[in-house]
Amino acid sequence: MIRLQIVFDHVDYIYGMGTSFEKHALKDISFKIKKGEFIGLIGHTGSGKSTLIQHMNGLIRATRGKIYFNGEDIYEKNYDMRSLRSKVGLVFQYPEHQLFETTVYKDVNFGPRNLGLDKLEADIRTYEALKMVGIGEDLLDVSPFELSGGQKRRVAIAGILAMKPEVLILDEPTAGLDPKGRDDILDQIARLHKESNITIILVTHSMEDVANYVDRVLVMNKGSLVMDEETRKVFARYRELEKIHLAAPQVTYIMNALRERGFPVSTDATTVEEAKNEIIKGIKR
Repeated sequence: MIRLQIVFDHVDYIYGMGTSFEKHALKDISFKIKKGEFIGLIGHTGSGKSTLIQHMNGLIRATRGKIYFNGEDIYEKNYDMRSLRSKVGLVFQYPEHQLFETTVYKDVNFGPRNLGLDKLEADIRTYEALKMVGIGEDLLDVSPFELSGGQKRRVAIAGILAMKPEVLILDEPTAGLDPKGRDDILDQIARLHKESNITIILVTHSMEDVANYVDRVLVMNKGSLVMDEETRKVFARYRELEKIHLAAPQVTYIMNALRERGFPVSTDATTVEEAKNEIIKGIKR
């Protein structure tokens, strides 16, 4: 049985309603996310992405509409928002801003201890989470503020994972990192998704990252959800993406250019590996 985990039902959000600063940030948003999906959320700056994800764990309350988590209306009277936030973990764009303890270990340990777990269970979760993100024991007693950018990201993500969320939302987790740091973080996230079947929602500006990692893409534009399809179908509509100041991966443009010049390739390829295989097939034809 396929389980719906998050449901948005005609959600609107208006900042500063009734003031001169009123802004309609989300407009009639409806979608469903199943347990274990790896979702990409893309859109131009100001499209409503960050506002949308903050609704998922109740940090922002919708002006209109309903949001359901595991079949329950999160706006029902007496709904446990604290429990929701432990199950839907959100790592902000600069997760190092979420770090505050004196050591890496204490920072990651804070979440499970705050859930009311006993010391042994909290410690076990802390070690497990740090192992998941590739942080070794040699860094346990180091101040998180002395770490590299990539290490800080890992620790911030571990702090959320230690609470064993069912959903992990990452808002631009690779912003400001070098290519190796970016790949390391995303490879760890992909491995986590594969091994634990946790639902992942990745907010990013990198179309290559979307192509390489996610299965389905939500596209935002000016507060509206304008596309919701599997990754290759979204990138097949690259001309429409360009109209809202987005793009497809470079591979998409290369494959379309080859096809237009008469080379017998499919334009469905979205990753370098897929493109290589398709070009080899084309040569053999």
